[in-house]
Amino acid sequence: MKSKRQLASNRLFHFCLVLGVFFGWGSVSFFIEDNVAWGWGFGVIALLLTVIPAIFTPYCYVFDRDGISLRYVFLPVERYLWKDIYAIEVEDTSTSSRSLLFELLFAYVFAIKGQNVGKKRFYMNGHVRKTHRTKKLFEAYWDGTVTGYLFEDTKAWIRKRKAKKQKEIKQQFTDEIVPMEREIRADVRSWLTPLVEQAKQYGLSVKATYVSVTKDGEEHCSRPHEGYTYRMIAEIAYANETEEARTVAVSVDLLYVRLGKTAYRGVKNEHAQEELQFSLSDVINEIHKNGIETYCNNEAK
Repeated sequence: MKSKRQLASNRLFHFCLVLGVFFGWGSVSFFIEDNVAWGWGFGVIALLLTVIPAIFTPYCYVFDRDGISLRYVFLPVERYLWKDIYAIEVEDTSTSSRSLLFELLFAYVFAIKGQNVGKKRFYMNGHVRKTHRTKKLFEAYWDGTVTGYLFEDTKAWIRKRKAKKQKEIKQQFTDEIVPMEREIRADVRSWLTPLVEQAKQYGLSVKATYVSVTKDGEEHCSRPHEGYTYRMIAEIAYANETEEARTVAVSVDLLYVRLGKTAYRGVKNEHAQEELQFSLSDVINEIHKNGIETYCNNEAK
């Protein structure tokens, strides 16, 4: 199945198109009957129902073994590769109270969390209309678990209970993520080198630690048997003071990791170096200028 493309339609697009045709037919009928006001009214509604979805809403979704494409009538394709997606969540996009039928048919989407291919344009939000077919296709093509479903907390509790009974994770589960974590730690050490030297000149020390943070915010020193964010925490303190002295922590997300069907899968934070250098340099300069106590007091306000 994964060797060929599979299509799924966007039923909101086709629903608007059908309504547009209906109002267009009504507009023509009113004009024939010389009812100009109603004719113009129905005509404007028909125009809005056909033009706006045709421009801003994808008419179909194309799944293949490399990724998913959201296709528009006039705008460029919005595409995501499976290897660049770190999460897919069910979200309710309704902004006000609507009928139950509308909620069930159109309000819920699969929200893709990851980096799209090419330039990020204003209309690209990674939303795929939730249907039985799109659900099945995501399960077939993406090596991960879609979250956000009803009763997900209960399912998560069951998964954690099963995970506790497993004495060890098979080696194949870590074949991909271990070298990724090792590589990103090596990158962080090179990024930190000039910042550590800068801190030494100011009489400060920088100590880096790495933790795995799960969705519920729990930090783990070891790799949890669920999706997590691999995070670096840099602690800044005065180099000549005791361990009890106050420290300032700066954290940066390095990898977004999901637990696939056969292995951990990771997606790098492409802006990690920029975030680390900007945040850490800014904090070091502020501490050098005002001191740790003043910095901590200002942050607490």
